[in-house]
Amino acid sequence: MPLTDAQIKARVNYNRRQDNIMIRPSKDEGTRIRQAAADAGMSVQAFILDTLRARIGTGDEEATNQDESCE
Repeated sequence: MPLTDAQIKARVNYNRRQDNIMIRPSKDEGTRIRQAAADAGMSVQAFILDTLRARIGTGDEEATNQDESCE
C-alpha cells in the first residue's frame, strides 16, 4: 500500500527533527546487543537509547516511547 502525501510529509518532518548517530560494533558484539534487546522485549534502537540515557543520566522515559512508535 503506497504512502499518502500526508504520511510522506510527516516522515520527512520527523526525520528533520532527529539526529543520526551510527555505531559499528563487531559481529559478536552486535549479536549480544540484539539478544539483550530481545531479552528485554525492546527494539535494538530503544534498548541502546535506554542504556545510554541511564548511563548519561537523562532518564527520559517519554522519549523511549516515541522511539518505539517510529519504527
